[in-house]
Amino acid sequence: MSSIIRKLTGPKRTRWMAGAAALCLAGLGGWLACLLCGDAPRAWRGLLIAFIYFTPLSAGLLVWSPIVLTSRGTWLGPIERFNLAGVAFSIPSLAGLSALWIGAAHWAPWVGRTLPQSAWLSKNFLFGRDLAALALFWALAHWYAARRREGEGLRIGPFLIAAYAVVFTLLGNDLVMALDPTWATTLFGAYFFISGLYIAICAWALLAALDAAERGRLHDLGKLLVTFSLLTTYLMFSHLLLIWYENLPRETSYLVLRMNFYPWRAVSMALVALVYLGPLLMLLTVRAKRSGWFLGMVSVILLVGLWVERWWLVAPQFSRELRLGAPEVSISLAALGALAFGLLGLLRPAPAAQAGRR
Repeated sequence: MSSIIRKLTGPKRTRWMAGAAALCLAGLGGWLACLLCGDAPRAWRGLLIAFIYFTPLSAGLLVWSPIVLTSRGTWLGPIERFNLAGVAFSIPSLAGLSALWIGAAHWAPWVGRTLPQSAWLSKNFLFGRDLAALALFWALAHWYAARRREGEGLRIGPFLIAAYAVVFTLLGNDLVMALDPTWATTLFGAYFFISGLYIAICAWALLAALDAAERGRLHDLGKLLVTFSLLTTYLMFSHLLLIWYENLPRETSYLVLRMNFYPWRAVSMALVALVYLGPLLMLLTVRAKRSGWFLGMVSVILLVGLWVERWWLVAPQFSRELRLGAPEVSISLAALGALAFGLLGLLRPAPAAQAGRR
Protein backbone atom coordinates (compact mmCIF):
# COMPACT_ATOMS: atom_id res chain seq x y z
CA MET A 1 0.00 0.00 0.00
CA SER A 2 1.56 3.29 -1.11
CA SER A 3 1.38 6.41 1.03
CA ILE A 4 -1.56 8.64 0.22
CA ILE A 5 -0.53 11.34 2.68
CA ARG A 6 2.99 11.69 1.25
CA LYS A 7 1.46 12.43 -2.16
CA LEU A 8 -0.52 15.38 -0.79
CA THR A 9 1.96 18.08 -1.72
CA GLY A 10 1.75 21.35 -3.63
CA PRO A 11 -1.42 21.90 -5.68
CA LYS A 12 -2.88 18.53 -4.64
CA ARG A 13 -2.70 19.52 -0.95
CA THR A 14 -4.33 22.86 -1.80
CA ARG A 15 -7.19 21.13 -3.62
CA TRP A 16 -7.80 18.77 -0.72
CA MET A 17 -7.78 21.65 1.74
CA ALA A 18 -10.27 23.51 -0.45
CA GLY A 19 -12.46 20.39 -0.48
CA ALA A 20 -12.27 20.11 3.32
CA ALA A 21 -13.21 23.78 3.67
CA ALA A 22 -16.13 23.29 1.27
CA LEU A 23 -17.33 20.28 3.29
CA CYS A 24 -17.13 22.33 6.48
CA LEU A 25 -19.10 25.22 5.01
CA ALA A 26 -21.70 22.95 3.39
CA GLY A 27 -22.22 21.05 6.64
CA LEU A 28 -22.46 24.27 8.62
CA GLY A 29 -24.95 25.66 6.15
CA GLY A 30 -27.09 22.51 6.40
CA TRP A 31 -27.00 22.69 10.19
CA LEU A 32 -28.01 26.36 10.21
CA ALA A 33 -30.90 25.54 7.88
CA CYS A 34 -32.07 22.84 10.32
CA LEU A 35 -31.62 25.23 13.22
CA LEU A 36 -33.57 28.10 11.68
CA CYS A 37 -36.15 26.27 9.57
CA GLY A 38 -36.37 22.76 11.01
CA ASP A 39 -36.14 21.06 14.38
CA ALA A 40 -33.98 23.45 16.42
CA PRO A 41 -33.63 21.21 19.54
CA ARG A 42 -32.40 18.33 17.36
CA ALA A 43 -29.95 20.65 15.64
CA TRP A 44 -28.51 21.71 19.00
CA ARG A 45 -28.26 18.09 20.10
CA GLY A 46 -26.50 17.38 16.80
CA LEU A 47 -23.92 20.00 17.74
CA LEU A 48 -23.49 18.30 21.12
CA ILE A 49 -22.92 14.94 19.40
CA ALA A 50 -20.32 16.47 17.08
CA PHE A 51 -18.58 18.16 20.00
CA ILE A 52 -18.34 15.04 22.18
CA TYR A 53 -17.04 13.04 19.20
CA PHE A 54 -14.51 15.31 17.50
CA THR A 55 -13.11 17.07 20.56
CA PRO A 56 -12.04 13.85 22.36
CA LEU A 57 -10.80 12.52 19.00
CA SER A 58 -8.45 15.45 18.35
CA ALA A 59 -7.41 15.90 21.98
CA GLY A 60 -6.89 12.17 22.44
CA LEU A 61 -4.86 12.01 19.23
CA LEU A 62 -2.43 14.50 20.72
CA VAL A 63 -2.37 12.84 24.16
CA TRP A 64 -1.31 9.51 22.68
CA SER A 65 2.15 10.99 22.11
CA PRO A 66 2.92 11.61 25.81
CA ILE A 67 1.18 8.35 26.79
CA VAL A 68 3.58 6.33 24.62
CA LEU A 69 6.64 8.37 25.59
CA THR A 70 5.84 8.38 29.32
CA SER A 71 5.44 4.60 29.07
CA ARG A 72 8.99 4.52 27.61
CA GLY A 73 7.72 3.49 24.20
CA THR A 74 10.30 3.92 21.45
CA TRP A 75 8.21 3.10 18.38
CA LEU A 76 6.56 6.45 17.57
CA GLY A 77 8.99 7.68 14.92
CA PRO A 78 7.41 9.53 11.98
CA ILE A 79 3.82 8.71 12.95
CA GLU A 80 4.11 11.03 15.97
CA ARG A 81 3.47 13.95 13.63
CA PHE A 82 -0.15 12.76 13.39
CA ASN A 83 -0.46 13.13 17.16
CA LEU A 84 0.97 16.64 17.18
CA ALA A 85 -1.45 17.68 14.43
CA GLY A 86 -4.34 17.08 16.85
CA VAL A 87 -4.06 20.71 17.99
CA ALA A 88 -5.61 21.66 14.64
CA PHE A 89 -9.08 21.25 16.10
CA SER A 90 -8.56 23.43 19.19
CA ILE A 91 -10.33 26.54 17.86
CA PRO A 92 -13.36 24.66 16.41
CA SER A 93 -13.78 22.74 19.68
CA LEU A 94 -13.75 25.92 21.77
CA ALA A 95 -16.17 27.54 19.31
CA GLY A 96 -18.47 24.51 19.52
CA LEU A 97 -18.55 24.59 23.32
CA SER A 98 -19.26 28.34 23.25
CA ALA A 99 -22.16 27.73 20.85
CA LEU A 100 -23.53 25.01 23.14
CA TRP A 101 -23.45 27.56 25.97
CA ILE A 102 -25.47 30.01 23.89
CA GLY A 103 -28.07 27.42 22.92
CA ALA A 104 -28.21 25.53 26.24
CA ALA A 105 -31.88 26.37 26.82
CA HIS A 106 -32.76 24.41 23.65
CA TRP A 107 -30.97 21.15 24.44
CA ALA A 108 -30.00 20.94 28.14
CA PRO A 109 -32.88 19.46 30.21
CA TRP A 110 -31.49 20.86 33.46
CA VAL A 111 -31.72 24.50 32.41
CA GLY A 112 -34.49 26.25 34.34
CA ARG A 113 -35.25 23.27 36.60
CA THR A 114 -34.99 23.17 40.36
CA LEU A 115 -32.82 20.19 41.25
CA PRO A 116 -30.82 19.11 44.30
CA GLN A 117 -27.65 19.90 42.32
CA SER A 118 -28.96 23.13 40.77
CA ALA A 119 -25.96 25.12 42.02
CA TRP A 120 -23.56 22.77 40.22
CA LEU A 121 -25.74 22.75 37.09
CA SER A 122 -26.13 26.51 36.93
CA LYS A 123 -25.71 27.28 33.22
CA ASN A 124 -23.10 30.00 33.48
CA PHE A 125 -21.13 28.20 36.17
CA LEU A 126 -21.18 24.92 34.24
CA PHE A 127 -20.14 26.31 30.87
CA GLY A 128 -17.75 28.81 32.41
CA ARG A 129 -15.76 26.05 34.14
CA ASP A 130 -15.96 23.73 31.12
CA LEU A 131 -14.76 26.40 28.71
CA ALA A 132 -11.95 27.46 31.05
CA ALA A 133 -10.86 23.84 31.56
CA LEU A 134 -10.92 23.09 27.82
CA ALA A 135 -9.01 26.28 27.00
CA LEU A 136 -6.39 25.38 29.62
CA PHE A 137 -6.04 21.90 28.13
CA TRP A 138 -5.58 23.26 24.60
CA ALA A 139 -3.03 25.84 25.80
CA LEU A 140 -1.01 23.04 27.41
CA ALA A 141 -1.48 20.92 24.27
CA HIS A 142 -0.11 23.67 21.99
CA TRP A 143 2.86 24.11 24.31
CA TYR A 144 3.56 20.38 24.30
CA ALA A 145 3.24 20.11 20.49
CA ALA A 146 5.61 23.04 19.97
CA ARG A 147 8.23 21.53 22.30
CA ARG A 148 7.91 18.06 20.74
CA ARG A 149 8.57 19.49 17.29
CA GLU A 150 11.88 20.70 18.76
CA GLY A 151 12.58 17.23 20.14
CA GLU A 152 11.76 18.19 23.74
CA GLY A 153 8.63 18.37 25.90
CA LEU A 154 9.01 15.07 27.74
CA ARG A 155 8.51 16.71 31.13
CA ILE A 156 5.28 18.35 29.98
CA GLY A 157 3.77 15.05 28.82
CA PRO A 158 2.59 13.65 32.18
CA PHE A 159 0.84 16.94 32.99
CA LEU A 160 -0.94 16.83 29.62
CA ILE A 161 -2.13 13.26 30.28
CA ALA A 162 -3.47 14.25 33.70
CA ALA A 163 -5.14 17.34 32.22
CA TYR A 164 -6.86 15.22 29.57
CA ALA A 165 -8.25 12.82 32.17
CA VAL A 166 -9.53 15.62 34.43
CA VAL A 167 -10.93 17.90 31.70
CA PHE A 168 -12.72 15.16 29.76
CA THR A 169 -14.11 13.60 32.91
CA LEU A 170 -15.58 17.02 33.68
CA LEU A 171 -16.96 17.43 30.15
CA GLY A 172 -18.48 13.95 30.16
CA ASN A 173 -20.21 14.53 33.48
CA ASP A 174 -21.43 18.05 32.66
CA LEU A 175 -22.51 17.62 29.05
CA VAL A 176 -23.57 13.97 28.75
CA MET A 177 -24.34 12.45 32.14
CA ALA A 178 -26.29 15.57 33.13
CA LEU A 179 -28.71 14.98 30.22
CA ASP A 180 -30.50 12.86 32.84
CA PRO A 181 -30.14 15.06 35.94
CA THR A 182 -31.59 12.31 38.14
CA TRP A 183 -28.89 9.79 37.15
CA ALA A 184 -25.32 9.79 38.40
CA THR A 185 -22.43 7.36 38.41
CA THR A 186 -18.79 7.79 39.31
CA LEU A 187 -17.80 5.61 36.35
CA PHE A 188 -19.15 7.74 33.52
CA GLY A 189 -16.31 10.27 33.51
CA ALA A 190 -13.74 7.48 33.22
CA TYR A 191 -15.77 5.87 30.42
CA PHE A 192 -15.96 9.17 28.56
CA PHE A 193 -12.25 9.97 28.51
CA ILE A 194 -11.16 6.37 27.90
CA SER A 195 -13.60 6.02 25.00
CA GLY A 196 -12.20 9.31 23.70
CA LEU A 197 -8.75 7.70 23.59
CA TYR A 198 -10.36 4.76 21.78
CA ILE A 199 -11.77 7.08 19.10
CA ALA A 200 -8.37 8.75 18.83
CA ILE A 201 -6.48 5.47 18.37
CA CYS A 202 -8.85 4.57 15.53
CA ALA A 203 -8.12 7.90 13.84
CA TRP A 204 -4.38 7.47 14.44
CA ALA A 205 -4.41 3.95 12.97
CA LEU A 206 -6.28 5.23 9.90
CA LEU A 207 -3.77 8.05 9.35
CA ALA A 208 -0.85 5.67 9.77
CA ALA A 209 -2.41 3.24 7.29
CA LEU A 210 -2.95 6.04 4.77
CA ASP A 211 0.70 7.00 5.27
CA ALA A 212 1.83 3.42 4.58
CA ALA A 213 3.57 3.27 7.95
CA GLU A 214 5.92 0.39 8.69
CA ARG A 215 4.27 -2.90 9.59
CA GLY A 216 5.79 -2.92 13.06
CA ARG A 217 4.17 0.40 13.91
CA LEU A 218 0.86 -0.72 12.42
CA HIS A 219 1.06 -3.81 14.60
CA ASP A 220 1.57 -1.64 17.70
CA LEU A 221 -1.39 0.55 16.75
CA GLY A 222 -3.56 -2.51 16.14
CA LYS A 223 -2.72 -3.89 19.59
CA LEU A 224 -3.57 -0.56 21.20
CA LEU A 225 -6.85 -0.46 19.31
CA VAL A 226 -7.87 -3.90 20.58
CA THR A 227 -6.75 -3.05 24.12
CA PHE A 228 -8.78 0.14 24.32
CA SER A 229 -11.83 -1.44 22.75
CA LEU A 230 -11.80 -3.98 25.59
CA LEU A 231 -11.13 -1.31 28.23
CA THR A 232 -14.03 0.78 26.90
CA THR A 233 -16.23 -2.34 26.93
CA TYR A 234 -15.24 -3.08 30.52
CA LEU A 235 -16.15 0.41 31.71
CA MET A 236 -19.52 0.33 29.97
CA PHE A 237 -20.30 -3.13 31.37
CA SER A 238 -19.29 -1.90 34.83
CA HIS A 239 -22.32 0.43 34.85
CA LEU A 240 -24.63 -2.55 34.50
CA LEU A 241 -22.66 -4.71 36.91
CA LEU A 242 -22.64 -2.15 39.72
CA ILE A 243 -26.33 -1.35 39.36
CA TRP A 244 -27.15 -5.06 39.44
CA TYR A 245 -25.13 -6.25 42.41
CA GLU A 246 -25.64 -3.10 44.48
CA ASN A 247 -29.40 -3.16 43.72
CA LEU A 248 -29.64 0.54 42.75
CA PRO A 249 -33.01 0.88 41.01
CA ARG A 250 -32.84 4.68 40.78
CA GLU A 251 -29.76 4.35 38.57
CA THR A 252 -31.41 2.08 36.02
CA SER A 253 -32.95 4.90 33.97
CA TYR A 254 -29.89 5.28 31.77
CA LEU A 255 -29.73 1.57 30.97
CA VAL A 256 -33.48 0.95 30.67
CA LEU A 257 -33.83 3.48 27.84
CA ARG A 258 -31.10 1.79 25.85
CA MET A 259 -31.58 -1.89 26.70
CA ASN A 260 -35.29 -2.46 27.33
CA PHE A 261 -36.96 -0.62 24.47
CA TYR A 262 -36.87 -1.15 20.72
CA PRO A 263 -35.41 0.16 18.50
CA TRP A 264 -32.68 1.42 20.87
CA ARG A 265 -32.06 -2.10 22.14
CA ALA A 266 -31.11 -3.15 18.61
CA VAL A 267 -28.66 -0.23 18.38
CA SER A 268 -27.15 -1.27 21.72
CA MET A 269 -26.65 -4.84 20.55
CA ALA A 270 -25.11 -3.63 17.29
CA LEU A 271 -22.65 -1.46 19.23
CA VAL A 272 -21.69 -4.40 21.44
CA ALA A 273 -21.01 -6.55 18.38
CA LEU A 274 -19.20 -3.93 16.31
CA VAL A 275 -17.62 -1.22 18.47
CA TYR A 276 -17.03 -2.93 21.80
CA LEU A 277 -16.13 -6.51 20.88
CA GLY A 278 -15.69 -6.25 17.09
CA PRO A 279 -11.96 -5.35 17.14
CA LEU A 280 -11.19 -8.46 19.19
CA LEU A 281 -12.43 -10.57 16.28
CA MET A 282 -11.41 -8.39 13.33
CA LEU A 283 -7.85 -7.77 14.59
CA LEU A 284 -7.26 -11.09 16.32
CA THR A 285 -4.36 -12.16 14.11
CA VAL A 286 -0.93 -10.58 13.74
CA ARG A 287 -1.43 -10.44 9.98
CA ALA A 288 -4.61 -8.37 10.35
CA LYS A 289 -2.84 -5.81 12.56
CA ARG A 290 0.16 -5.51 10.22
CA SER A 291 -1.89 -5.03 7.05
CA GLY A 292 -2.25 -1.35 6.20
CA TRP A 293 -5.37 -1.65 4.05
CA PHE A 294 -7.14 -3.97 6.51
CA LEU A 295 -6.27 -1.93 9.61
CA GLY A 296 -7.40 1.21 7.77
CA MET A 297 -10.71 -0.40 6.79
CA VAL A 298 -11.36 -1.57 10.35
CA SER A 299 -10.50 1.91 11.64
CA VAL A 300 -13.04 3.52 9.31
CA ILE A 301 -15.74 1.07 10.40
CA LEU A 302 -14.98 1.76 14.06
CA LEU A 303 -14.89 5.53 13.59
CA VAL A 304 -18.38 5.42 12.08
CA GLY A 305 -19.55 3.07 14.82
CA LEU A 306 -18.14 5.29 17.55
CA TRP A 307 -19.97 8.29 16.09
CA VAL A 308 -23.14 6.20 16.39
CA GLU A 309 -22.13 5.45 19.99
CA ARG A 310 -21.96 9.22 20.70
CA TRP A 311 -25.40 9.65 19.13
CA TRP A 312 -26.59 6.71 21.27
CA LEU A 313 -25.31 8.43 24.41
CA VAL A 314 -27.44 11.51 23.68
CA ALA A 315 -30.51 10.74 21.57
CA PRO A 316 -32.43 8.12 23.69
CA GLN A 317 -32.73 10.66 26.47
CA PHE A 318 -35.06 12.72 24.27
CA SER A 319 -36.91 10.25 22.05
CA ARG A 320 -37.94 6.58 22.07
CA GLU A 321 -37.80 6.67 18.26
CA LEU A 322 -34.72 6.47 16.06
CA ARG A 323 -34.35 9.94 14.62
CA LEU A 324 -31.18 10.35 12.62
CA GLY A 325 -30.86 12.79 9.77
CA ALA A 326 -29.65 16.18 8.64
CA PRO A 327 -29.75 17.88 12.09
CA GLU A 328 -27.30 15.31 13.47
CA VAL A 329 -25.21 14.52 10.40
CA SER A 330 -24.70 17.98 8.88
CA ILE A 331 -22.83 19.52 11.82
CA SER A 332 -20.65 16.42 12.15
CA LEU A 333 -19.70 16.77 8.48
CA ALA A 334 -18.83 20.40 9.19
CA ALA A 335 -16.63 19.30 12.09
CA LEU A 336 -15.03 16.60 9.91
CA GLY A 337 -14.23 19.22 7.29
CA ALA A 338 -12.73 21.55 9.88
CA LEU A 339 -10.60 18.73 11.32
CA ALA A 340 -9.43 17.60 7.88
CA PHE A 341 -8.57 21.20 6.90
CA GLY A 342 -6.50 21.64 10.06
CA LEU A 343 -4.72 18.29 9.70
CA LEU A 344 -3.87 18.95 6.06
CA GLY A 345 -2.50 22.34 7.03
CA LEU A 346 -0.23 20.94 9.73
CA LEU A 347 0.85 17.58 8.32
CA ARG A 348 3.96 17.32 6.25
CA PRO A 349 5.69 14.25 4.77
CA ALA A 350 7.92 12.45 7.25
CA PRO A 351 11.61 13.41 7.03
CA ALA A 352 13.62 10.83 5.15
CA ALA A 353 15.82 10.31 8.20
CA GLN A 354 12.81 9.06 10.18
CA ALA A 355 11.51 6.63 7.59
CA GLY A 356 13.34 3.58 8.90
CA ARG A 357 11.77 0.12 8.93
CA ARG A 358 10.64 -1.77 12.01
